[in-house]
Amino acid sequence: MRNRLLSCVLGLMMIGSSGLTAQDYNNASQLAQRLRSIANGSSSASLQSITKTDGGKDIWMLTLGTGDIENKPAMAVVGGVEGSLLLGVEMAVRLAENLLANNSSALDNTTFYVFPNMSPDATEQYFASLKYERSGNAKATDDDRDGRNGEDPFEDLNGDGLITMMRVEDATGDWIMHPADDRVMIKANKGKGEKGAYKYLTEGRDNDQDGKFNEDGEGGIHFNRSLTYQFPYFKPGAGEHPVSEKENRALLDLLYEKTNVYGIFTFGPGNITEPVLLRE
Repeated sequence: MRNRLLSCVLGLMMIGSSGLTAQDYNNASQLAQRLRSIANGSSSASLQSITKTDGGKDIWMLTLGTGDIENKPAMAVVGGVEGSLLLGVEMAVRLAENLLANNSSALDNTTFYVFPNMSPDATEQYFASLKYERSGNAKATDDDRDGRNGEDPFEDLNGDGLITMMRVEDATGDWIMHPADDRVMIKANKGKGEKGAYKYLTEGRDNDQDGKFNEDGEGGIHFNRSLTYQFPYFKPGAGEHPVSEKENRALLDLLYEKTNVYGIFTFGPGNITEPVLLRE
């Protein structure tokens, strides 16, 4: 049964993700509207917010099932595990949509708790006027631990609305231009006698004059780093202790209380080949 269910999940995942473009991603308000439409359009679906982030964004739980849903074997499906991976959010929602539209019989025997986006503060950066890859929530953090928050952020030096990479000519740098294309930077191979000529940095200035560029911007806590397993103490994005953030606490408390959940399927940056077994 579990293998068949996993095959169903993987199949729906592949169907749901085909033909995706950048315009298919939803900001927080669009996602909320889409989830409400799913819940209002089916008697097998319900929607609730389990908490709000420091940035005021809802963490949604979409419940799919029929009959006695709280006492049927259940699977949790989690998107937005890594805030910079918007695809995970879209795939979680499309899985729910495809379950209801194309495989509703699976809901007769199994309940699905779908958490589309655990990192809404981070994914919202994709829709902001200044775009850059972000994984942290809206909590102010002191990533370089100098007693100040956010004093050395990214800066859009060329005004194109994107934070990219820049090269700075420096005899102490480790980078050189690629001989075939001077737009491409490669590490100097000292074993071949190559000598670096550039530093390769994220776009911005060294505002706090500490020799590091953009090391203390908006920061925030990463959902994927504020869990209990192998917690990365004292690393940027980890927080002061495991499960320090409301979104992490809300999800873990809820999964603890729902004793019918036997597996968790996450859409994150790692390859997932089977659900994590929680209970026999």
